[in-house]
Formats: sequence, C-alpha cells, structure tokens
Amino acid sequence: MFITNTIDKEKIKEFSTLSIISGFLMAVAGFLAILHPVAGSLAFVIFLGALFIASGLVQAYITFKAHQKSAGAWFKVILLLITGILLLIWPASGIAAVAILFAAYFFIDAFASFQMALDLKPLKGWWIALLNGILSFILGIIMIIGWPFTAPFTVGIIVGVSFLMDGIVLMYLGFLAKKGAYDN
Repeated sequence: MFITNTIDKEKIKEFSTLSIISGFLMAVAGFLAILHPVAGSLAFVIFLGALFIASGLVQAYITFKAHQKSAGAWFKVILLLITGILLLIWPASGIAAVAILFAAYFFIDAFASFQMALDLKPLKGWWIALLNGILSFILGIIMIIGWPFTAPFTVGIIVGVSFLMDGIVLMYLGFLAKKGAYDN
C-alpha cells in the first residue's frame, strides 16, 4: 500500500507568507540565542515554566468541570503548577535539568541512529544514520562535560541552533510555495 501525497496545494500557498514570517522570527530568535546563549537558556526555561503553569491552569479547569473527585487528575494539576512555578523561581536549576534531559535525549538518539545504520547498512546512504548517531553522541558528551556549569551555554546554543534551522526551513518552504514550486 502506498501513501499518497495529501497536501492541499492551495493551503500551502495560503500559509506561505505566515511560514516566511514565523520562519524569520524563529531564525532571529535562534541567532540571538546563539549570540547570547545564557539569555537564550534563561528565555527557554522561563517559557517552559510559563507553559507548565498555563497547562496546569487549563488542566485545573478541565478537572474542575469533569473530574472533581479524581485525585489523579488533581495530582497532575498540582504537578504541572509546582513544576512551572519552580522553573520560574529557580531558572538556573531548570537550565541544569534541561541540560541533563538534552544529554539523555542525545544518547538515546545516538543509540537509535546506530541501530538504524546497522539496519540500513547494505543500502546506499546508511552512513547518514551513522553520522547522525555519532553527532548525537558527541552532543550528549558535550552536554555532560562540565555539567551543570556549562548548562547555561550549551542549552542556549542547542535551542538557538534548533530555532535557527527550523526558521530557515520554514522560510525556504514558504518562498518555494510562493514561487509555485509545489504546483504540478
């Protein structure tokens, strides 16, 4: 069974300007986070804290309306709110925690990429998965070395690079859509 391309070309054109604008803003935010990694790390953790609090408030409303007597639902609300508040009160600790989570992610990603490379080995391009695994492993090591003292720099740089690259991709795809590159 083949999966067909179900992308609505009109929707792509409709959102191309939004893609370019949001891509530009993401790229600028990423570039600034790379230039000022400590500020980027701090902004990221403050955003996470605010996101946890907002999620906790939404979950509290839902729990109040639908699950008032559910201890588990209220526990989730309390956990979200406390986590968000702690991230806002002690952002440096939040940055250190995020750095460890990034390190764990990179090590798991490296393992998965190595396995994928082994699975693909007889095929052309298997080495890309291997390269991704090596790079992820190196990023994991970088996150661990000097932790927690290097966390404010490494988190900001990694988040900055991610935002920069995502922004470039969004702008590029938006420009392609404006030029009609997806018309067939």
